[in-house]
Amino acid sequence: MHFTRSVLPVLTLTALLMSSAAALAQDYGEAPMLAERVASGDLPPVEERLPANPMVVTPFENVGQYGGTWRMVMNAPSDIGTLARTIGYENLVRSITWQPDTDQEDIVPDVIMNVAEDVEINDDGSEYVFHLREGHKWSDGEPFTADDVMFWYENVYSNTSLFPAKPTWSVRNDTPLVVEKVDDTTVKFIFGGPNGLLLQYMATPANDAEQNQPFAYPKHYLSQFHPDFNKDAAGSTWVQDFHAKADMWRNPEMPRLHPWIITQGIGQGSGAQVIAERNPYYFKVDTEGNQLPYFDRVTVDIITDPQVTTLKAANGDFDMLDSYVGFVATPENRGTFFDNQEKGRYEFYEVLPNRANLMIISLNMTHKDPVIRELFTNKTFREALSVAVNREEVIELVWLGQGLPYQTVERPESPLFDEEMATQFTDFDIVKANELLDGMGLTEKDGNGIRLMSDGRPLQFTIDISVIRQPWIDSAELIKGYWRQIGVDLLINTSDTTALNQRVESNDHDAAVWSASGGADSLFDPKYYFPSSWAAFYATTWGQWFTNDQNPEEPSDAAKRQMELYQQVFATIDAPTRLSLMQELMAIAKDEFYTIGVMQPISDYGIVNRLMANFPGVLLASSEYAHPGAANPEQFYYASE
Repeated sequence: MHFTRSVLPVLTLTALLMSSAAALAQDYGEAPMLAERVASGDLPPVEERLPANPMVVTPFENVGQYGGTWRMVMNAPSDIGTLARTIGYENLVRSITWQPDTDQEDIVPDVIMNVAEDVEINDDGSEYVFHLREGHKWSDGEPFTADDVMFWYENVYSNTSLFPAKPTWSVRNDTPLVVEKVDDTTVKFIFGGPNGLLLQYMATPANDAEQNQPFAYPKHYLSQFHPDFNKDAAGSTWVQDFHAKADMWRNPEMPRLHPWIITQGIGQGSGAQVIAERNPYYFKVDTEGNQLPYFDRVTVDIITDPQVTTLKAANGDFDMLDSYVGFVATPENRGTFFDNQEKGRYEFYEVLPNRANLMIISLNMTHKDPVIRELFTNKTFREALSVAVNREEVIELVWLGQGLPYQTVERPESPLFDEEMATQFTDFDIVKANELLDGMGLTEKDGNGIRLMSDGRPLQFTIDISVIRQPWIDSAELIKGYWRQIGVDLLINTSDTTALNQRVESNDHDAAVWSASGGADSLFDPKYYFPSSWAAFYATTWGQWFTNDQNPEEPSDAAKRQMELYQQVFATIDAPTRLSLMQELMAIAKDEFYTIGVMQPISDYGIVNRLMANFPGVLLASSEYAHPGAANPEQFYYASE
């Protein structure tokens, strides 16, 4: 079937919009900097660089003008997500631009075609036939064809050295994905059973540096570093070398399909900035046939000090910013930005944070220490810690009142919202917390008033927190004081995100803090409601069991039941049936109470250059939704003064 409304309601319209490219006059427009290269003989004419049927992007406000540099910032060399969500969001399919709509039941964006021009889906969702664009080219001018998808499948995905564990989305009924080439522009994805959420997974941002172009790699370039094609590439370090060459954020030679191509990667030059320039072979045009993007260039400063980022943002040194400066990051910044609007020549925009919770505490229930594991797996212990958190005070002092005392739960906009789940164990009650711990037999204390565990050791554990969010650290300091009142000694360890993730993935953590997405898209990212991957910080090895990853451990019966339900969700094409299955899954999550949530944010904000045009007034922010990539940054531009 092609885009039946029961499966993908917006794709029929999208296909019509894209087919309008054929109606465009073949006299395409291009940026002056590219026209100069054509005139000099350095580039072929624009009509030869575009596919036979370019994708047409309707500008948010109006057709833009060429030129200028889009200035951004990332908070560390490891912050691949910022690049993936802005200049690197070109998957086979993509999330549609989200806009406020008071009539919609939830805020989950739909999926539309992108690099792929069309898709046919069989009745049970077990086979997907993708049609690529005839004449589409990589950024170096080489053809992008089905052979690039097959190279990814046969030589990367199917290579156990490069891809040791098959991702969940690709395995149905214990059978890994099979990809077949139909012709030069057509590939068929065949699964061992129904795969109802495939397109939604394909539309998520590629945050992994080693998976920067999901489902396709430039065979003409990367094959020279693969021993299947070049015997000289073989050696003890070939896997590491291949990944390094495939990392487009560090290797400017790596061809890509994005609107801007890296000319200075992470770690190059001074190491303080990523630079990208327009891709002369980009496959999209506006409604008047002008090849996108409008901006000539992109710069992304790498700044690890959040105070420096704030000062530079207030000075107007960046053209749009929210992730590192809004309430989510540093609540007190708003006054600074308000006072500097005229000087910085920017204005505010609204960000709807699609987050289940802005700060969750995950006790590692798969802890290597059996005594600590016994405590952490006891729901009563987690309940005691939860009611010993004064959320109202934390929200007021740290988050300036911009949130609700909630557990980890989907947002009220979602049909999966459960108010009882949201508010359970959130009433601050030190007396009750102490009673719960006493009832567990934790009555003996040391000379400092800290309870003793069953082996006589003080009840002390460490919580790992990334320095990416100062409010997490400030909130943890308050929570440390609350828990001291119930005889629990909390230690706080701060580190960068990479170090934290390494500890978690190795199951070496006691507890950890993160925020929870899945505010209305837990269908796509359910790890905060059951251990679907190692990134479920509360049950790392259970998640690794589900994904057949390293260090797997058989989960609890409740978690296994959730895994069964999610496999059914993943296999289901029918949306009402998926919703019913998810409701059952969430009911178990509610009863198991895996994580301790602090607050669900009300709203957030960002700042944007006053001259930035075609920029929506409201953005949706989510881990699984490309923010702001889904708003088509290729059509952003600077308006005239």
